[in-house]
Amino acid sequence: MIENEGTDDWIAADWGTPGWGTQGFAVTAALQGLIGGSGVWYQDALRAIERTGRYVTGTWEPADGEDGPRPAGEGSWTGFIGQTGLLALRAAAPSTRPPRREVLLNLLEMWAESPFADPAFRFRTGVLAQADVPWGVRDAHGGAAVATYWPIDGTRRFLQAWTGETAPPRLGEGEVRSQAETPRGHWGTGGQLRRLVALVRERGPIPWDSGAVEDLSRATGMSRGAAALTLSGNPGSGGYYIPFLDNEERAVLDLKTAEAEDARRELIPLHDEDRLTLLADVLPEDPADLWEPGGLRRVAARTAQAWLAQRGGRVPAPRRTREAAMALESARYPSADVCSLFLQPASAPLPGGADLLMWPRPARDTRLFTAWDVMTRHDTDRLLDTVFTALPWAYADLPAGDPVRDGAPELVRVLREVSVPRDSPSRMLSAELGRAHAGVIRGDWLNGAACRRMMARIADGALPEGRYESDPGACVPELVAEVSDRLRVAPDPAALYLQLLALLAPTDRDVRRWNGWAPARHKKAVAALLELGLVVEDKRPRAGRGVFLPGPWVHAAKPLLPVERWKADLHGLVLRGEGTELAGVPLPQHTLPELFAAAWQRVKDKEGPTAPMAMRATTEASAKAVILPA
Repeated sequence: MIENEGTDDWIAADWGTPGWGTQGFAVTAALQGLIGGSGVWYQDALRAIERTGRYVTGTWEPADGEDGPRPAGEGSWTGFIGQTGLLALRAAAPSTRPPRREVLLNLLEMWAESPFADPAFRFRTGVLAQADVPWGVRDAHGGAAVATYWPIDGTRRFLQAWTGETAPPRLGEGEVRSQAETPRGHWGTGGQLRRLVALVRERGPIPWDSGAVEDLSRATGMSRGAAALTLSGNPGSGGYYIPFLDNEERAVLDLKTAEAEDARRELIPLHDEDRLTLLADVLPEDPADLWEPGGLRRVAARTAQAWLAQRGGRVPAPRRTREAAMALESARYPSADVCSLFLQPASAPLPGGADLLMWPRPARDTRLFTAWDVMTRHDTDRLLDTVFTALPWAYADLPAGDPVRDGAPELVRVLREVSVPRDSPSRMLSAELGRAHAGVIRGDWLNGAACRRMMARIADGALPEGRYESDPGACVPELVAEVSDRLRVAPDPAALYLQLLALLAPTDRDVRRWNGWAPARHKKAVAALLELGLVVEDKRPRAGRGVFLPGPWVHAAKPLLPVERWKADLHGLVLRGEGTELAGVPLPQHTLPELFAAAWQRVKDKEGPTAPMAMRATTEASAKAVILPA
C-alpha cells in the first residue's frame, strides 16, 4: 500500500523514472492481454487505481479545485475486481520475467489493501450518456461513483461502489446505456493476495510441472503450447510485444518459437475478460499449495473445468500430428483448429478471429457456433484455404490410423453438405467454392473423382497402419518390385527413385519419416541412384534435400517450394516466367499410387527426366551399362 503519496517507494526500482516510456511500458508489459489502451498507461496509472480505492473508502480527498481521482489507463483495470486469480498466477509462474513479476507483486500488494479485495463492497461498471459530470461523487451511506476515463462521444465510463443495500450515487442524470455488476466471491481476498505475495518473495516462483500441461491438454483438447501458456498465466495475451515470449520464457515452458506462436494464435478467441474469468478461481484456497507436489496439477484440473464451461472441449489430437499441422504454411488456422476440422467435422469450434454472419448478432458465447457458421468473405477464405491445404496433407503426410487422417472423409462429407446454398453462411461458402484457385475450382474438386478416390484410399484401410501413402513401399509394393527389377537395384533405391519422380517436395527429413529409414539407410539408397546417374547432387535453397532429377529447376516464393520442371505436367503446375517460376500448385488430381505409376510410366515411355538413363548389365559377365531410352 502507498504510505506516502509523495514517494514512489512502493514502485519497483526497475520501473525507472516517471514517464510513459519507462513505467507505462513496464505496466502494460506486465499486464499484457488484460488491459486495453496501452498508450494511455502513464507513469501514475497504478497510483491512480490505488487513489480510486482510497476515494471509495473515504481515506483520500481530492486536492483543492478537483472533484475526484483521475483515470488509470483507459479504465479496463476494473475487470480485475473479483478476478485477480490470473494476475496472481502470472506473478507466481516461473516463466514471468522478473521486472514484470515485480510489477505484478506490487499491484497485488496494493490491491490486497484496497476495497476491491473487500467482500463487503459491491461494484458496478457502466457507460453514462453524459459527458459533463464530475470525476467522482460520494454519499453519506459510504457509496461512491467515479469516472474511469475521459469523455468519449458524449459518454463517460463509470464505476460505482457501495456496501449494504443502499443504492450508490450516480455521476449524472444521463441515460445509463450499459451496466454490469462485477463478479463477487472469487478467489483473491486480501489475505490470500498478501500470502501469495509473501510466498513468492520468500520461495521464488512456483515449480513448473510439464505433467500438469499434459493433463490440461488432454482434458480440454487444447494444444500443449496453449495449455502451457494458460498455466503460466499468459493465455494468448501476446498482442503488444514481439517476440511473444523470449528465449528464457520459452525454455521454462519447453516451447519452441513456432509452437509458442501457434499457441498464441489458438488462444486468440479469448477476449481480455475471458482470460480473467477463466482463471479467476483456479488457485488453491491456501496459496502455499502451489509449492507442494502436484500443486500445479490441481490448478490444471480446475482450469480444465473452467475451460470446458467457458469454451467447450475439443477432441484431442496426437501431439505429433499437431506439430506437423504447424508446418502447413498455407493453412490459416492454428494447429488445434486444423485438427478439430478433422476430429469433429460437424462441430469444429469457431476459430479465433472469425466473425458471425448473423443479424442480430447473438450473445458472445462461441460454444454455440462452429467453423461453418462464420462467414464474412475474409473468414470464408481462411476456412477454405485451411481445408484445401489440410485435406491433401492429411491424406499424404499422416500415417494410416492417425485420427486426423481418418477424419478426412467425414470432413469432406460435412463440407459438401454445408456448402449447399440455403442460408447466408452456406451461400458464402458455395460462392467461394466456385472461385478458381491455382487453376482449379475447389467445389469441382470437392465433388469430383479425384477427391472421392483419395477419401476411398483412407476409408478402405488398404494402407497398413502406421505406414504412409507417400511411401511407395507401403502403397505400391508391386510397383517398387518392378522398378527394382528393371533398374537392377535393391527395393530401397527403387522406392526413393519413385518418390523423387512423383512427389513435389521429397525432403530428406520427410523421406526418412515416410519410409522409416535411418540416415545411413537413406544415404545408401541415394548412393545407388547416383551410381546409376539417375539423380544429381546439388545444393539448392529451400529444397531440403541433396539430390535432384536432372533437368531444369523451377524457383518459387513462399509458401510454395521449388521443384524440378519435369514434374510440371505430372502435377498440372502453374508456371510463369518462361517456366522458371512456380505460380501455383493445383489440388491433386491423382491418388499417390496413381501418381507413382504415372511417373514411372513416363520413364518407360521414354519421357523420363534422364537422357540417357543407365541400367545395370543383366549378365554376370559384363559390367557394361545397358541403356534404357529416356
